[in-house]
Amino acid sequence: MANSYVFNQLTASALSALILLASAAPLLAQSAPSPATPPSTAAADHSPRAIELVEKRISELHKKLQITAEQEPQFKAYADVMRGNAEAMQALFEERAKATGPSGIDHADSRLHWYAKLTAAHADAVSKLVPVFDTLYQSLSDKQKKIADEIFQQLRQRRHSHKTR
Repeated sequence: MANSYVFNQLTASALSALILLASAAPLLAQSAPSPATPPSTAAADHSPRAIELVEKRISELHKKLQITAEQEPQFKAYADVMRGNAEAMQALFEERAKATGPSGIDHADSRLHWYAKLTAAHADAVSKLVPVFDTLYQSLSDKQKKIADEIFQQLRQRRHSHKTR
């Protein structure tokens, strides 16, 4: 019974971290060049925006969770990984924009390789985020955990509603 509880808690923590990362993914995806935007300028035009949005998300989460001075180191570690993940994803999108060049021509094989690279980068980002989120989540009071669970449930619902449109 105790093992089941621990497993469920870890699963909930990991799921919450995945949802948060997934909620940041659209912000990062906004930095990818759109078909109407020349790839050579798209990454440069959107680069600060993705990072700013991640910073905004970090700030909102800090405020909503009412992070205490004792929890600050755990939250800082979590926020630092989020920032690093955002920067890594941004660099990947910039690399992609440069690879497609000004013509924007993108063949099927190139797209598939890009998708594989993007998926691997996303998996790497999640694997970095999970342990620091687990540490943060375990440091939260029951009230803060409830708030975190509600925040992530709202993100999940919002993400689900975007998929069904």
